[in-house]
Amino acid sequence: MATTYGVNRTKIRAGGHQNIISPDEQGARVKWVHDSAEAAGVAKGSFIYMGGQIPAGAQILPESKIYHDNLGSNTAIAVGTSELGVELSASEATTAAGSVDLGADADSFGTKLTAASDIIVTSSGSGALTGTLRLDLYYAV
Repeated sequence: MATTYGVNRTKIRAGGHQNIISPDEQGARVKWVHDSAEAAGVAKGSFIYMGGQIPAGAQILPESKIYHDNLGSNTAIAVGTSELGVELSASEATTAAGSVDLGADADSFGTKLTAASDIIVTSSGSGALTGTLRLDLYYAV
C-alpha cells in the first residue's frame, strides 16, 4: 500500500522557505459578503452587481451561493466576477425557487482572484428576471 501526499502537505514535509504555503490555502481568514437585490423585469444580458469588491488574492470558497425566488419563465442566471475569464457558475435556470452554487465545480473550485473584483449576476435566459436574489459569499484571504 502506497502513501501519497497533497501539494501543500508535501511542502510542509519538505520544509524550507521555498515551500511556504500561501496564507489563503492554510490558516486563512474567512470573510463573508451578503447582499440582496430585487429584480424587476431585468432583461437578458443585463448585469446585477452584488456585494462589495472582493480583494485581489482572495480565494472564493465553495460554500458560496446565490439564493433566488422563482424569477419567471424562461429565466436563468450566470455568476462571475469583473476579472476577465473568472466564472463562478454556469448559466442555471431560475424558473423555480432555489440556489446556485458558486465555485463548487472542478473548474471553479477555489477560484483565486488576481485583481480586486466585483460579483456580477448576468441574466442569461430569454425571459426577464423578476424577484429576489440573495448573495451568500465566503472567501479566504
